[in-house]
Amino acid sequence: MTDFIELTLGDDNAVVSTRGAALLHYTVGDRPVVAQMSAFDGAVLAPWPNRIADGRYDFNGRSHQLPITETSHSTSLHGLVAETHWAVSKRDDASVTLSTDITDSPGYPFALSIEVTYSLIAREDVGEPTDTAELRVVALARNIGQDPAPFGFGFHPWIRPGAESVDRAQLLVPAETWFETDSRLLPRAIRPFDTGSFIPADHGPDEASCLLCKDFRALRTLGPTVLDDAFGVPQRGDDGWSRVRLRGADDRTVIIGMDESFRAWQICTGDELDHDHRRRAIAIEPMTCPPNAFATGSEHDVIDPEGELRVEWSIALR
Repeated sequence: MTDFIELTLGDDNAVVSTRGAALLHYTVGDRPVVAQMSAFDGAVLAPWPNRIADGRYDFNGRSHQLPITETSHSTSLHGLVAETHWAVSKRDDASVTLSTDITDSPGYPFALSIEVTYSLIAREDVGEPTDTAELRVVALARNIGQDPAPFGFGFHPWIRPGAESVDRAQLLVPAETWFETDSRLLPRAIRPFDTGSFIPADHGPDEASCLLCKDFRALRTLGPTVLDDAFGVPQRGDDGWSRVRLRGADDRTVIIGMDESFRAWQICTGDELDHDHRRRAIAIEPMTCPPNAFATGSEHDVIDPEGELRVEWSIALR
């Protein structure tokens, strides 16, 4: 059974599903910010986001084999909880907390309790009206088992561009590196952006391996650029948060922020979706580890018994 939980605060509205603890919709007034796209819509991705090559990884001297869930690329995709039913443990008009457990799953013999809270809160920015809000998400993973557990969080909201297509939107991704991928969308190289690089006016069509085409450190129009890419070494403000900006064709800007626990962004323009959804929204995904982190054994968290990992991220419309 799937329940849909509506949150409201002033003119702001969000809808969360108990399936995958997924953020399905978020609107500010009559402006859609988050929408459904029939592809991991707003789901929580845990205990890993993105892909693990061939579902194989080693941890603490043992080898593990996960089920292959993306057969076209022979990978294990987006963790274990995106399709499960989560329990509602707290709820009021403007917030909801959902929880689920992972216990001894095939290829992941660890035990964790996961809790996610969605809250609409009044923004405190100077000059902002007091009746506007932002969506805040706090997630907590606790190790309830006897062994240390490899772990990663990810979140998969689809952001509306203020028009029918993402092509007219402008994107800023504050990150210092780009993960170049192979035909299976697995990283094969980490390429740093040149601080002096820019995109010439006569630059040719987008190419999957073109570093210039992936450089969104300054706000620029997406145009026909195809993205299903991870970006690392996030640039951060004085508060430790990194923030992606998507300025829509309506001159409204969606800001997705993530705290210092997150190590990477994943950005996807939805070009592989069906005709009705293709390039109608852009997935902007905070991730605590990059793709294939379990297989490479780097840049993922390890939660000790009775330990926990707490993360926070947000979505706001300016």
